[in-house]
Amino acid sequence: MSNKEVFVPLLNWLIGGSRIGGSYNIYCGSLGTDPEKGCLSQEIKNYRIWIEKLEETEIIKAAVYEGLRSYDNRSEDEITVEIFEMSEESLPLIKEWLEKQMQ
Repeated sequence: MSNKEVFVPLLNWLIGGSRIGGSYNIYCGSLGTDPEKGCLSQEIKNYRIWIEKLEETEIIKAAVYEGLRSYDNRSEDEITVEIFEMSEESLPLIKEWLEKQMQ
């Protein structure tokens, strides 16, 4: 049995402690891992969801990348990023976009 469903966390979770002097949370997930074999001999598709603040505007970003290397160990051309409005209504749009990218 492998992990085949994209999960998008609640907006409040992504906001994290940013409203009280802390930082935003970053959610990282992957599809294609197997509970018994992990990522051995598997085609792994990874995703990441986070909030960025540009001047006074907050946005949600979602990224997709393949393979075993982490997001931080990749060049920009190996990552596909999409920007979404900071709202609850964006969460299903993010899930839909990620699912399309994972095909």
